[in-house]
Amino acid sequence: MSNSSFLGTNGRQAQGEKKAVSGSSFVRLDSQLPDLIEPKRVLFFGKKKSRTCCTGALVQALRSKGIKVRWVNCALLRRWLGSKGLQWTVRRIRNIYKPDLCFVFFHDLPLMLMEEFSCEIPTVVWMEEQPKHTDSADIDYVRNARLLCLSTPNLVSAYRDCGIKNSTFLMSGFSERYHCPSPRVFGQGSKRRVFDRDVCFIGGPGSMGYRPDFLARLSRHTDLEIFGRRDSWLPYKRRYPQMKISSEVRPRGYAEVCASSRIVLGINQNNDSPLYFSNRLFLTLACKGFHLTHYVPRMEELFEDGVHLAWFHDQDDCLEKIAHYLGNEDERLAIADAGFELAMARHRYEDRVDEILSILRLEIDIYGTIDEVVAAHVAGKTPKPRASTVTLEPDPIRKTGSGRTAGLASGLRKAGG
Repeated sequence: MSNSSFLGTNGRQAQGEKKAVSGSSFVRLDSQLPDLIEPKRVLFFGKKKSRTCCTGALVQALRSKGIKVRWVNCALLRRWLGSKGLQWTVRRIRNIYKPDLCFVFFHDLPLMLMEEFSCEIPTVVWMEEQPKHTDSADIDYVRNARLLCLSTPNLVSAYRDCGIKNSTFLMSGFSERYHCPSPRVFGQGSKRRVFDRDVCFIGGPGSMGYRPDFLARLSRHTDLEIFGRRDSWLPYKRRYPQMKISSEVRPRGYAEVCASSRIVLGINQNNDSPLYFSNRLFLTLACKGFHLTHYVPRMEELFEDGVHLAWFHDQDDCLEKIAHYLGNEDERLAIADAGFELAMARHRYEDRVDEILSILRLEIDIYGTIDEVVAAHVAGKTPKPRASTVTLEPDPIRKTGSGRTAGLASGLRKAGG
């Protein structure tokens, strides 16, 4: 897939531009920001993400390094206070907390505040999902970011072509705080596993139509159960009545489904982007599920087929692999164990944060060629600073006490440290 395929019409026009966001009064002055960054106080912007818990996992990973983190959920504040109240409150938190680094989950900080903060405070932007395309608004959003972390090499190339040179490749991951093997099944004294189904898929139908058709064909030949939002799957259930749809699952339920399913399927919406994986891959390995996933280019650089997981190339290949692994339980369970060990060793969010901190300390060069950047990340050539144990703090602003005002006041007091 070419880099330009990620860019909408406006994005292609933006290639090579170096100007600030149109209409913004903020202009980045690199000389005013430190070259080497050792963050001690991070202001984190992100929604809760209750299904994947990726934002909570990133916050926990930062805190595990001894960094103080103040987590702000702008979507929640906007519902409580409106847009103007949100802007006033976030600026107030920043002024009281005095962060030396902002960490933004992509688009979870409104554009006006993103322009303002990223020109005054070193800012890291984390983009975990792969968009259909990138337009000029996306480019402008990260124009002044100190570091942009992208989950696929193709996106790194696309953003660099648009003048965002501080872009690098970092895969998704997992946190054992949220996703781990089911204690009921894998705890001490647990008996031999009892499976409730042969094959499962966890997730939604996606927006490209490929996934439902694929799963519908599989469901004609095997015992397949889909766990996802019922309203999003309902149109496909009407078209394919043989499909078995169950409710979506949160982290604890995810672990239980992995433990009670012989095979957990993985199907990206786009299987052509090298080294791009849905975070379901890492979550499934972390829960000791046996993962059978669609192959993506260069996957063999990270995993071994039949060792850490298994992959297929098309529907016929998938059905053959399902039949093989359903008939070889010992092999399947051994692969699940090896996948879990690899995930624990290489693919936690703590590992990703280690790499981010090393980049900010100038210990890792992200300005080489795309192949050099990808090779270093895939090889895991990242210094591993010793993690310190800290007490996890609650979210800075949440609905507590007698109402919204109490929650806001509590959050502002805590923001002062």
